[in-house]
Amino acid sequence: MGDIIVAVEDAFRAFGSGTCKLAPIVLTLVDKYEGEHEIKSGYVDNYSIGAKILTYYKNNRSRYHIPLLQGLIVLNDIKDGRPIAIIDGAFITASRTGAAGAIAAKYLARKDSSKVAVMGAGVQGRYQVIGLNAVFNVSNVKVYDVVVDAVNDYVKEMTDRFGFAVEPAYSPREAIQDSDIIVTATPSTEPYVRSEWVREGVHINAIGADAPGKQELDERIMTRAKVVVDSIAQCTERGEIQTAIRKGLLKRESIYAELSDIVLGRKPGRTNPSEITLFDATGMAVQDITAAYTVYQLAKKKGVGIEVDLA
Repeated sequence: MGDIIVAVEDAFRAFGSGTCKLAPIVLTLVDKYEGEHEIKSGYVDNYSIGAKILTYYKNNRSRYHIPLLQGLIVLNDIKDGRPIAIIDGAFITASRTGAAGAIAAKYLARKDSSKVAVMGAGVQGRYQVIGLNAVFNVSNVKVYDVVVDAVNDYVKEMTDRFGFAVEPAYSPREAIQDSDIIVTATPSTEPYVRSEWVREGVHINAIGADAPGKQELDERIMTRAKVVVDSIAQCTERGEIQTAIRKGLLKRESIYAELSDIVLGRKPGRTNPSEITLFDATGMAVQDITAAYTVYQLAKKKGVGIEVDLA
């Protein structure tokens, strides 16, 4: 995770300084099977060209006992276009998203933050905590999910992996109570985190609402928070920000900053301990490219993987 955090912070610097190029996201909804097919692509100077093809099928686990999220990343040499690597897209997506949450919290959460509330006991609920633990001294995690068995599995796995306390919560309100950082990482299309439950000084990583129609937060939270996004262009077209703008509770110009502005020092992050900060993430191809390229370089260094001739 430490290597991925470095790579993803580089991605935000590249995005903010213009040393990258992103193609529009291609999203296809497969309504009959409740699935999504998404393509993100672009390049980052000093890294590579990359394209990620990802699918998300919400019923995969219950129907077929396979992961909800699956896909591939193809990397090409930025100098001559040669394909150089094919890498699992699910792992890169999970780890780079966890890293993005950690970077956002580093700049926006209180420095003494230690208690984390996690909404969603899935893969991203794990990777957000893995990322946060690389930046903060996490002391306690409370996790909520509508699937009780998923909560129990999460508690056991994360307790075995880390030394801090991991506890089940039986409602979103119970999980949020007394937390310093709130993570939302579910595919919900209805808000379940109410504004009145969110106390001053909290930081929120809003991760799950990454497509049109998805929503996890009471949109009134936007009126109370310092709102930071990964990409204004993407976030105003989907999820939490789109909903708040549509309802007239937030204007595009009221978004405080893109995270790259803060990473590059153009704007300060948290400026006082009582403000509510919110990072809304939809995920960018630059994160996939820098993370995948870092994994590719580590694989070459360690002699991991299979080399093939495509000629």
